[in-house]
Amino acid sequence: MNTSLSEQFLIDFHNQQPGITSHSFQSLSAAMGGRLYASSYECLAKDVASDATVLDLACGDGFLLSLLPARTLIGVDMSTGELAAARHRLGDRATLHQGKAQSLPVENQRCDIVLCHMALMLMDQLDVVLGEIHRVLRPNGRFSFIIGTAAPASAVMDAYVRRLRALYQHESAKALRFGDQRLTEEESIISALTPFFTQIKIEKITISRRYTPDEVWAWFEGCYDLAFLAAEPRQQFHTAYLQELAALCEDDGKVAFADCLLKVSAIAA
Repeated sequence: MNTSLSEQFLIDFHNQQPGITSHSFQSLSAAMGGRLYASSYECLAKDVASDATVLDLACGDGFLLSLLPARTLIGVDMSTGELAAARHRLGDRATLHQGKAQSLPVENQRCDIVLCHMALMLMDQLDVVLGEIHRVLRPNGRFSFIIGTAAPASAVMDAYVRRLRALYQHESAKALRFGDQRLTEEESIISALTPFFTQIKIEKITISRRYTPDEVWAWFEGCYDLAFLAAEPRQQFHTAYLQELAALCEDDGKVAFADCLLKVSAIAA
């Protein structure tokens, strides 16, 4: 399996920490369309029928697959560590493949639904990926995915981004660029999907939290940003950032902040 630098980073990161994405998101309540869901995974799972054949693209440790009532479950991921965790979680309920989104190990028109949680915006060659998803979907099949988008302004997020950008100027930080910038704006998301899909719908998901400073840091450790920092600047970042957060805490020792995600659904053209 040929991999780019960014793909190899993701493989190594998830081999070392399988389940880190589901651990970060599975307990965070998600508000969408005036309803509150147990997590952003549930925002995808709610649309899956019991008689469907479903592919979870970048399935990780299989948490989303474990929520689905579907008759046939398929998972694809690049990380052997994640797939091992998925096999442990799911047993024989799902067929799991190591593979890349640019060349899915799934036959033509095999799936009723393709799902992808917080991974599409990381992938190389977006047009190739979308073409592969279209290939494995049956006529009028559905593609639903969740991606990150700009978070509401908050002191918690602002301080993190400001300090991270300053550290990225340090020669020890060699951050990689992930994915396709078209997935950062709603208009360009629609434009990217249109050659392959129709009936495109975009919904906003809001995740609100109250965390201690240590919990905030633990959340960010589940993201990729900090992995590009050498040990010393990362520790300096940790110390200074937690001191800044401590000054923002309310009487309960916690700070409030929110994230925004987008759920995008489309029908194979």
